[in-house]
Amino acid sequence: MKKLKILSMIMLVASMMMTGMSFAIAANPVDVVGITAAPKAPLIKGKVMNNTFSKVTLKLAYGNNPATFGEATIDKDGNFTMQSTVTQNDIYVLSFAEKQNFLLVLSPGEVVELVINADNLREIPSVSGSNSMSFAKEVTNMLFDSQRLLDSVNHALQTDKNQMYFHSFSQNFSRYYQTNVDMNRHVVEAAQQIDSLKQLCDRYAPHGKVASKTLNDYSYYANKFLRSIEEEFSAVESFTQGAYALYDFKSQRVASNKDFFKDVDVYLDKVEKMRQITNENYKPFVEKLSSLIAKRDSLVFHDAFEKKNAKMAWCGEVAAAVNTQYAQVQKNKQALEQNNAEANQLGRSIYTQSQNIISGIVQQYQTMYNQESEKNNKKLQDLLLAHKDDIAVLMFLDNFPREKFPALHKEVVMALYAKYPDHQLVKERYAIETSPATATTIGAIAPDLAFPDPDGNIRKLSDLRGKVVLLDFWASWCRPCRGENPHVVAMYHKYHDKGFEVFSVSLDRDKESWKRAIAADGLVWPNHVSDLKYWSSEAAHIYGVSSIPSTYLLDQNGRIIAKNLRGEALSNALKQIFGE
Repeated sequence: MKKLKILSMIMLVASMMMTGMSFAIAANPVDVVGITAAPKAPLIKGKVMNNTFSKVTLKLAYGNNPATFGEATIDKDGNFTMQSTVTQNDIYVLSFAEKQNFLLVLSPGEVVELVINADNLREIPSVSGSNSMSFAKEVTNMLFDSQRLLDSVNHALQTDKNQMYFHSFSQNFSRYYQTNVDMNRHVVEAAQQIDSLKQLCDRYAPHGKVASKTLNDYSYYANKFLRSIEEEFSAVESFTQGAYALYDFKSQRVASNKDFFKDVDVYLDKVEKMRQITNENYKPFVEKLSSLIAKRDSLVFHDAFEKKNAKMAWCGEVAAAVNTQYAQVQKNKQALEQNNAEANQLGRSIYTQSQNIISGIVQQYQTMYNQESEKNNKKLQDLLLAHKDDIAVLMFLDNFPREKFPALHKEVVMALYAKYPDHQLVKERYAIETSPATATTIGAIAPDLAFPDPDGNIRKLSDLRGKVVLLDFWASWCRPCRGENPHVVAMYHKYHDKGFEVFSVSLDRDKESWKRAIAADGLVWPNHVSDLKYWSSEAAHIYGVSSIPSTYLLDQNGRIIAKNLRGEALSNALKQIFGE
């Protein structure tokens, strides 16, 4: 059969030559039949659940490329078929409307059948015909499992009987305790006002009778003290009538934390003791004083109080009430004040305990979630590594921040670069992984720097090995840098003799401005360098510095041990290294 094809081809060529037709032909006619056709563009057969869209467009998922790689109409049942023009394996989006996109990976020759949920375009209900999308579905399901785990743990926490009880207790007790504090303050203030009233009576009416010459003064101050006492107890009465009925801390208790409830009962007993002392010792006396206030007000209303006899009689009644009842009223004053102080202290402790109990419950669920989440994350990382050379892995890699998972990022990016060296996203990731700035992570040996100082002498960072070094990127025009300089100067003077050095890299472009700032800020260390290239500074490029101030703390071996320490954070780090 193959020979027949070759013979037919030769005959066709001869015929065309005889008719004067010309064309180019391969030197080896046998190879013609082996020529492979161009890769066939992928076909997408889609079904949109809960559909509200009328059409769908295929676009590149990144960059600013406005080109479309296919369009299709969605029928009333949510079905569409799209013949794309995709020619290379890449990440695309099916765009249904503005900000309504479904992410997918396509490769030439694929016939992808997928189900999409319009209510959640991050979900992949069903897919076939694409290894990359099958991988994406598996990862997506695992991510949703992680979210469901979090939701489940949160729900369990919110409905936990102990958590619910102590959350409610804490809120109610906080209000109850504060009201008790306020009431105690009013009672103590009233007791002090009663003392002042007694001192007034001792001074102006020691025997129950007020002299005529002091009648007006006594009347004025007695009225003032009486009203103050009444006002304080009015606040106490408002609490007594409301708070005791509103709050119940004895019933419906959970079975746990028995010692906690012992403290609660002691506190409630102290509150009740205060109430008893108030009712037994103060309330009858205050009611008597209130009746005297009412009597005075009535006299004033009828213009009778300014009559000497009426005023004298009223003052005498006040003196008599105070002189006869004061000892009984104030006999438990010291016990009341001590009880209130103890109650206040215990109340604060109970509130703190309730918060600690809640924190403990939350921590139990957090630990439970962390353990399961760690297992899920490990499985997910293993899955990403198993498909590390699939371009689809870029859709999920950033679920693991590079700062926390540098090894994962490096292994994936290197595998992708080996397969897709010209892919835009891969090249960008590769540049990050292979750039010198990546070498400035904590724990890495700091890249060496060698640049001129203001006098043109080359100073090298590596010459400071054996010292603890603060590598400080700054500039004379940087106000935050200048604001931080006094603290750096103070740290230099404090720890220089113990082995602390500063290596300052300026992003200035004017040498004189740089030199003036060094002098003005008292930056007395000798290690000042700059290539005077502003934001094009080579040193800044080496360290990936994009904002200043930016600092790196290096140990004696030149290893980066901390970044961007300022103010108190720098002080604490150096204190830990050198001591006081």
